[in-house]
Amino acid sequence: MDNVIRSGDQFIAGRSGGVVGAIIPWRGGFAGVAPAHIFHQAKTRDLRLGGVSCRVSYIPDDADLAFFPVPAPCQRTALGRPHPGRAELVNARHSIDCRVSDSSWSIVYVILPPGDLPGPGDSGSPLVQEGRVVGLLLSINMHTCRGTVLSAEMIEREIQAR
Repeated sequence: MDNVIRSGDQFIAGRSGGVVGAIIPWRGGFAGVAPAHIFHQAKTRDLRLGGVSCRVSYIPDDADLAFFPVPAPCQRTALGRPHPGRAELVNARHSIDCRVSDSSWSIVYVILPPGDLPGPGDSGSPLVQEGRVVGLLLSINMHTCRGTVLSAEMIEREIQAR
């Protein structure tokens, strides 16, 4: 078992947690990216990722994103652009086959299989197409089996701005 931090790893924040959606270059090192709503709900910026303590250093005003430097070996995430068709929500616990139904530059909608929906703690799970992370899970509608995913293009926009 290696100790490299990567996209799909789970973390704990307060009494809650989520999933690292991506590992990106950040200020001369690497940072994890996850939904900011996890940290708002937990009322903390501190998290535990594997055996490493981290702290959210940046939350943009206009996106449900949180960036936290990771002071440990990391595997950089290959980001891509979503397209309609087959995709997979993947994290350290499980993977779920799904389909991208439509997308814009910021939001991607996925159709999820009934009976195999993401659950508590799955926020941030990377949406993968053709080996690249094209977004991270924000929420699901259990009645329509649709998921809302923040596009990797939003992550790239923040990388460029920093």
